[in-house]
Amino acid sequence: MGGQSRTVIGALDGIRDAIQASGHSGGIHYQQLAQGPLEKVLAFNDDDHIVLKGFPAAPYFSSHGKLTDLGGKPLPGSKVETAFPLPPVTPDELEQLLYSWPPEQPKPYDEPPVLGDNTTPPGPSKQFYDFGDGSSIVTVGPSLPKIVRTKGGGAQFWVSSIGVISQGSGKYAGAHGLASYVGSAFFPKWPAKITEAFPILVKGFDVKVAIFVKLVLKQDQA
Repeated sequence: MGGQSRTVIGALDGIRDAIQASGHSGGIHYQQLAQGPLEKVLAFNDDDHIVLKGFPAAPYFSSHGKLTDLGGKPLPGSKVETAFPLPPVTPDELEQLLYSWPPEQPKPYDEPPVLGDNTTPPGPSKQFYDFGDGSSIVTVGPSLPKIVRTKGGGAQFWVSSIGVISQGSGKYAGAHGLASYVGSAFFPKWPAKITEAFPILVKGFDVKVAIFVKLVLKQDQA
């Protein structure tokens, strides 16, 4: 074996050792972030398309997408499906929900009080993550959307959720844990009145979502 080949093999061995030492085996698994010997940690992205359906009688956001790792590499065969029902609200109440932000928090930050105005979610949502390898998880929990108008007449949209794992399949069948996500979209042109934005939402828009999951597998539960 030539010296150049030995150099290449040595470099690959070094990369392998560094990956193993970090606890990151690639893909969506990030064990270096786990607490304790049994917790599993997943982190991944979702390229999503959201549509407002059922408007105006029973509105809900419905989304579909594909999973990628944090570097943007697609997970073959993966898919995402979510539903976020909205409660009956007036346009003024919806503007309060979307555009209003919490007040500044008083010091000290490690003691009460906590001023929680404009942080209450309008209701729970559910998320289905199919990883394309025969495994999936479903989560359910409160979601909160917010919008900030941006210079030039546009708007930045966010939606965030805290989900409890309700069920799973494959290697995640019977798993228990929590998940969180935050997604964002940008609208180059955003109307002044929220009622004028409904056609934009009904038409649908693309969202970039980051998801973080911590769980314990069924075989590791007492």
